[in-house]
Amino acid sequence: MNASIQRLTQLWSRAEIRLALAGVAGLLAVYLGFMGVSVAAADRFIKHAGYYVMLASFGLFLHALWRWWRWRPAFEGEPMTRRQTWVVLLTIAGLSALAINAEPFWSKVLNDEFVLQSTAFNMHFFRDVAMMVRGYDIQGVFLSTDSYLDKRPYFYPFLISLVHDLTGYRPLNAYLVNAVLMPVSLGLIFIFARLLAGWRSGMLALLLLGALPLLGQNATGSGMELLNIVMILATMILAAEYLRAPAGESLAALGLAAVLLAQARYESALYVVPVGMVMLAGWWRAGRIILPWPLLLIPLLLLPVALQNKVLANSPLMWELTEKASSRFSLSYFPGNLAGAWTFLTSPNPMLANSRLLSVVGLIALAWGGWRLIRNLPHWRTATPAALAFATFSLAIAANTLLVFCYYWSSFMDPMAARFALPMHVAMTFCTVLLMATLDRWWPATKLLIAGSLVFLLGVTTSRYGIHGYSHLGIDEIEWERRFVGARPPGKRIVISNKTTLIWLLEKTPSILIGRARLVPERLAYQLQAHDFTEILVTQGARPTSVEGNFEITPADRLPPGFKLELIAEKRFGTKIDRISRLVAVEVPPAPAVESKPGRAAAVPAD
Repeated sequence: MNASIQRLTQLWSRAEIRLALAGVAGLLAVYLGFMGVSVAAADRFIKHAGYYVMLASFGLFLHALWRWWRWRPAFEGEPMTRRQTWVVLLTIAGLSALAINAEPFWSKVLNDEFVLQSTAFNMHFFRDVAMMVRGYDIQGVFLSTDSYLDKRPYFYPFLISLVHDLTGYRPLNAYLVNAVLMPVSLGLIFIFARLLAGWRSGMLALLLLGALPLLGQNATGSGMELLNIVMILATMILAAEYLRAPAGESLAALGLAAVLLAQARYESALYVVPVGMVMLAGWWRAGRIILPWPLLLIPLLLLPVALQNKVLANSPLMWELTEKASSRFSLSYFPGNLAGAWTFLTSPNPMLANSRLLSVVGLIALAWGGWRLIRNLPHWRTATPAALAFATFSLAIAANTLLVFCYYWSSFMDPMAARFALPMHVAMTFCTVLLMATLDRWWPATKLLIAGSLVFLLGVTTSRYGIHGYSHLGIDEIEWERRFVGARPPGKRIVISNKTTLIWLLEKTPSILIGRARLVPERLAYQLQAHDFTEILVTQGARPTSVEGNFEITPADRLPPGFKLELIAEKRFGTKIDRISRLVAVEVPPAPAVESKPGRAAAVPAD
């Protein structure tokens, strides 16, 4: 027995054996992800097993991170003084407080964020990676009775579900996760910039990105963008640390970080490529092949990314194309999206969540960084670990941005699509840090830009936070409805909505759309008579019909004449009025009699 174990240990210590096993795992993952599994089977696998694969990936990452933290060699740069440490911590706290205090906790991108919260609901209660379609209170227990696999990556919903597991279910948890991720992202920004060019460069990076309203906007939302930025930064830091001291501990943490990053956003699977490049560069620097055992699992842990993309690619209804778009990706979208990006980056319009300071210096620095990358490419072996890590990841960020520009709905001038610009702003920030560090040889460029960033933060960013017009995207009506209904006396109720049922299902309140209510008047009449619910509420919109201030219910929100409503609240939003009414009666017209001739059976309509 001992001899067998010793033999296996000797085999495992051989690099060619581990390479062969990694190759087998990779081929198996490619076969299962792209050829060997049907679309229906992929859908079932992600829906019912995706949670457990994510749990395993996250657990392995935390374990690898802990092992790397215990093993990591001492930092080789100049240590920070206590005063510098306090300056950094207070800056992070101040920028985070400014962003979190700027807006209430509410969703910024309408349906996307409600869908992510709905997926987190199912992951918490049922361990299913699925979005609720219907939900009902059955004997005091609210159950998701119908669901489907959504197209959005589910690392962020998984984190929310973990918070639900630890603290109890509440929709607020989705916003609290991002509120915590905001200072984490700023801390990682400082760490990587310090690795690039010292602590003063870290302060510059903090102020440049901390003064970007687009980043701060996500601190009070429930979207996945902030987590994506956190994972990009964390993976870049781990890449630099691995290149600084190549070892199994750092490579395992890096590889597992790439698995989680690939499931943070749609395009983030691209970052697996620079991680692979960094791994090979580390092998060259170490002069040996480094393959810790968690690395053999990574191809299989990435399998859900391929399977979920297969389901999406074969489900055109999930693409949500506009009338003018015939495909998700096309070079024909590139010119318009590029023009929109330029306008977003350079416009002084306070209704945009941009930073003209970062745009100006960042675009110049990007051009300089691209020239320097091409010039120094033959000398990559002598590059510092942080510079080499940034160079490889900047290529993925460039590919990410180009892919976004070829997407049908990616004009940064659309406030709901501007969030796609965040990775590009990260690259602009670090290119600026490197450019200023180079210019410091002749004049104090970093110090001057830090001063300029402080002036910009106080003079421009704070006013944009005060206006935050880029966040008023039709969500105000939904939030008003939710707050109004939440303040009513407790009781069982159902909401007939003209917008979305998701916000009510997340509150464990049954809900149907107005179109569905028109089809089931008999059921609603019975529920009123049987007192199944304390109240049935209806939300509708009204539009102006004359300059005298007359309004009428929007045609799409009208109910048949038999529905008797009692208005209980209304609020004006711009030129429209949002109404909440109570359904008090449903008069169902009698079914028409079917005449039948003697000796012949009455015709029965087909179902």
